[in-house]
Amino acid sequence: MSLPNRTKHLTTLAAAAALALTGGLAPSARAAEPLSHLANDTVWKDTDDRPILAQGGNVLKVGGTYYWVGQTLVSGQPKAVNLYSSTDLENWTFEKAILKQDGSEPYLTYPLWLGRPQLVQRPDGTFVLVAEVNNGDRNRNQILFATSDTVDGTYTPTGAPQEVNGNTTGDHSVFVDGDKAYLVYVGDHLKGDQKQFNQTLNVAPLTDDWTGVKPAVYTEWYAHKEAPAVLKANGTYYLFGSGLDYWNATPTSYRASGTLGGWDKSVAWKQVTTSPASGNSFGTQFEQIIPVVGRDGTTSYLYNGDRYSQFYGKGDPAPGGVGQNAWYPLTFEGGGPVLHGWTDVDVDTETGTLSGNRVANGRFDQDVVGTRIPQWNTTKANGAAQVQESSLGDSRRQLTLWDDAPYTSWVSQEVSLPDGTYELSFDYRSSGGQTSAYVEVKGHGGTAAKVHLNARQDAWTTKKVTFTVSTGKANLGVWADSPAGKWLNIDNVAVWPAG
Repeated sequence: MSLPNRTKHLTTLAAAAALALTGGLAPSARAAEPLSHLANDTVWKDTDDRPILAQGGNVLKVGGTYYWVGQTLVSGQPKAVNLYSSTDLENWTFEKAILKQDGSEPYLTYPLWLGRPQLVQRPDGTFVLVAEVNNGDRNRNQILFATSDTVDGTYTPTGAPQEVNGNTTGDHSVFVDGDKAYLVYVGDHLKGDQKQFNQTLNVAPLTDDWTGVKPAVYTEWYAHKEAPAVLKANGTYYLFGSGLDYWNATPTSYRASGTLGGWDKSVAWKQVTTSPASGNSFGTQFEQIIPVVGRDGTTSYLYNGDRYSQFYGKGDPAPGGVGQNAWYPLTFEGGGPVLHGWTDVDVDTETGTLSGNRVANGRFDQDVVGTRIPQWNTTKANGAAQVQESSLGDSRRQLTLWDDAPYTSWVSQEVSLPDGTYELSFDYRSSGGQTSAYVEVKGHGGTAAKVHLNARQDAWTTKKVTFTVSTGKANLGVWADSPAGKWLNIDNVAVWPAG
């Protein structure tokens, strides 16, 4: 087993993610095993073991079933609006493509744009699909409405795509508040004969039949936001948006008001707090907040983020990590939203609660090339060690501690944990021969627990350790003090409640 050449940067290998591009939605030979949780930083598959393709959409609950719409977004292929269903928000079944670029209308023709599908249900039970369609004018968008009597039925356009209040648009979403619906959109502006893109952020009521748009009740100029969406939580209206940075992962920002449209434009947008700290929403662009409402009304919230920058775009793909989708818990603490970068999220739709593996980037698959491992702190006592990611021949990303000179290195993350007993598990392999190498849990209120790893281990193996938290947190660390050329790999770091 040979080591990679020493590098000053992180090595990123996206072989697993690239599988999402190879087959579209072709039938699979086998069904996937049921999932017990959402596994972030992986390529999500449907129940037929095919990659889920649902960019730019939303999740709608109908009775006891959740429906997820989004577009097939594979560069060089016709686009379609795909419909998936789930009863647990973890296992998704592909139902059908409910709108395609099949040439049935001039605006449904490849290679024009078809995107940002939003599925809502009118008070009379009719389902309304709202999507943006390229109008052939400098690659800008108009809004298309289509309706169906059933959620998985035939969606018929109600007319040609239309400009919104006299202008083309950028990103949009649809917000339903009782029996009313609103288009939340980024608008363009015509100045003379020049079109200026992404100039306004707007919230505009839909018409009574939800197939047209009325004048906006809120307009903000030069907001420098895209992917906007509104959520009402605990009596407060939150207006969310990503940074205006093409397909790149960005921080998520928000405004808050007790009334729809009452956001104070004289006050700067606030960034959503992230735990642990992340400068780009854990490598995602914001799409939607999904309420998870339990049978007794208990409500949790899932942040829906995407990473399609890596699979569609111009030039080099933007950083973000493995997988097209990443959903994280969102809580409201001290009046503001907090985004939690859990590697794995266990959704209980019956109780409306979320639990999971609270380690952030535990698979070491959130890659930003040329920087250190996101969400992990690195300390090098002598400045010589490199904390890398490399496959070592197995196309698997992992934390690698190694240098071609003697080195010491410490990699750690503080994880917030409710008091209780937990099991830490991780995969490792090692060249052996380090002066000292171990994984340690400390700061949890008990005796520090170490797992020594300086014996040779060629094949991946899993180690586990149980610990009890009484301080509301634990510090997880990986340490190596080593002669030149000795290496240690760590992967799949997870902390789950014991038992």
